[in-house]
Amino acid sequence: MVWILIPVVVVIAGLCLVDVARHDARHLPKWAWVLIILLVSFPLGAIAWFALGRVPRGEERKGEPPVGQAQGDVAAPVVRAAPTVPTNGTANGDLPLAVRTTGLSKIYGDTAALDDVDLCVPVGSTYGLIGPNGSGKTTMLSVLAGLRRPSAGEMELATTRQHMGLLVDTPLFEPWLTAREVVDLARHMTDPTAPRDRVEEVLVDVGLGDAIDRRCGGFSRGMLQRLGLAGCLVGDPEILVLDEPSSALDPAGRREVLDLVGRLAHTKTVLLSTHILSDVQQVCDTVGVIDRGRLLFQGPLAELLARTSTSYVLQVRPPADDLVQRLRAQDWTTEVTEYAPGRIRMVVADAVVAEREVPGLLAACGTPLVSFTPATDLESAFLELTA
Repeated sequence: MVWILIPVVVVIAGLCLVDVARHDARHLPKWAWVLIILLVSFPLGAIAWFALGRVPRGEERKGEPPVGQAQGDVAAPVVRAAPTVPTNGTANGDLPLAVRTTGLSKIYGDTAALDDVDLCVPVGSTYGLIGPNGSGKTTMLSVLAGLRRPSAGEMELATTRQHMGLLVDTPLFEPWLTAREVVDLARHMTDPTAPRDRVEEVLVDVGLGDAIDRRCGGFSRGMLQRLGLAGCLVGDPEILVLDEPSSALDPAGRREVLDLVGRLAHTKTVLLSTHILSDVQQVCDTVGVIDRGRLLFQGPLAELLARTSTSYVLQVRPPADDLVQRLRAQDWTTEVTEYAPGRIRMVVADAVVAEREVPGLLAACGTPLVSFTPATDLESAFLELTA
């Protein structure tokens, strides 16, 4: 008879441990309640947890932080109507914001993954968060999505977390589920009232129309990236948070995803992080540059590009040695580099003088001209800012 009760005891103890993981604890830390459930005579430990230790859902995170939570951690973010404060570089007055953080920090031991970040994401913008690997981009998005708690600071969202869509860097799904089942599960969790036709619609939009009923266990990384994006879109979120959305895609796939993000412009607020600067320059209207956890710049893309030193790319028929020497000898050039045969990048102190003098130097050298264009791009601005 005792042997029959052992599986029952194990199942009930397991359910209690799951309940401990899902709820906050009071009077004692969670690890102490785990020991009580496992070591105290059954069912006294389980009864003690439900009667004394378990904090009901409606009372969680009210008042003092639960036992075991660091006093430096802040509670869940404030969710209010969109505030209106100007972002750096806005000249047209105040803009309604979808996301705002004030003094946001995340500390791991002696390392500050985020250091006093004031992020302002306007409603309806496509905001590109760019920075080197390890700069804090993923940590920032995880905090905004509620996957990590900040160590200090405040956060305001213009919508609830249920109306946010998050695409992680490397999405993974149960391998026995089909693409349709994965997205339908996401639909059921975010917006059960949405029609089932929406599932197939978003799968076609992300380029998985031919793999709707295939099991995702055989999907490539790029296909999993598309599937994750479909899961984000099926709930029609107001804020879409994308962590490296095109990092695993081939050139054609990147083009499709960027086109999709471009179509979402002004209908949704899109916050994406990436280290592929050309992607940001194609689809984003607002950028934030983060490095070592600190926000170095935030504002319209055009303003960041305008900060770059005046530079030009000059392409001529090689050889160009004589032309390079003559350019370096000019007092209006600060840097001249031939980075490929016949392709010259030069930084100048006076753009007007450079545009007037370069044709004469070409004629004097007898060097055929292919093109002469400004080289003010996001990569140049980024490198200057983070140097």
